[in-house]
Amino acid sequence: MKRAVVTGASGFIGKALTDRLLADGWTVYAVVRDPSKLEQRDGLCVVQAAMSEYDRLETLIPERGMDAFFHMAWDGTFGDSFLDHHRQMKNAAYAADALMAAVQLKAKRFVYIGTIVELEALHYICGSDEQPRISCIYGVAKAAGEMICRALAARNGIAFNVAILARNYGEGDRSRTIQNVLISALLRGESPKLIDGRQLYDWVYIDDVVSALITIAEKGRENKAYYVGHAELKTFRELVMRTRDIIAPDVELDFGSLAEKTVMDWSRVDRTALYRDTGFLCTADFDESIRKTAKWLAAQSAAM
Repeated sequence: MKRAVVTGASGFIGKALTDRLLADGWTVYAVVRDPSKLEQRDGLCVVQAAMSEYDRLETLIPERGMDAFFHMAWDGTFGDSFLDHHRQMKNAAYAADALMAAVQLKAKRFVYIGTIVELEALHYICGSDEQPRISCIYGVAKAAGEMICRALAARNGIAFNVAILARNYGEGDRSRTIQNVLISALLRGESPKLIDGRQLYDWVYIDDVVSALITIAEKGRENKAYYVGHAELKTFRELVMRTRDIIAPDVELDFGSLAEKTVMDWSRVDRTALYRDTGFLCTADFDESIRKTAKWLAAQSAAM
């Protein structure tokens, strides 16, 4: 039986990952601030700890020899929280504490959860004179955490990987992502304000995200960063229009009512590395996954 540590196990992706690992027969040490957010099940060991307590995780988890340590936790991943630069940068230090805890727990591999916003921030770091989005504070903090963890992993002899996540969606996500805002508006027969949308984007369903993370932990090449997403991209317009056609085909979309500020150089992203090294491909059907997400969001709205 394999064993894993998952920090941030009560969040959208962390919970989905924990559920899949348990279903696959793993023992999971789920590190959360609030244990009441997780339902007790066979194979699940809930560990209560704030991120500021990650430097003593080895005293809270009795077992040693973990097969994987997934660092998912991050304080402030949306909206106004990006403005709190102290809060964002503390996350990088807490990530390093998690890495050192993985070393003490004799974990075989540490999987750091990165973000495509890191690569957007790199565009500005490399000399652009454009004004960055406020989310780049989050992206730079994520990049800092990655580099600190990468250096510590090399020094301490633990296998290290980065999973670079795109814009993810699916049942269980309660945040105000563009997918949730769009789908919720379409369910009401409305269109939210939208950017012009001619840039390339990638929307990745939660089932594919979780499968990719486990694949990285089991088969990834040491010290590599893997993009978790599709090799072939679509424009934002294409994704939004297809979502509209699935949910509310009569709604007229309000493209161009918001300024488009995202700057993403996709040439910096190796979108096929995970397939080349492990054979993994995203397999979720877009139409079906959008319908599932819409059904879940409608149920949440009805329950309010």
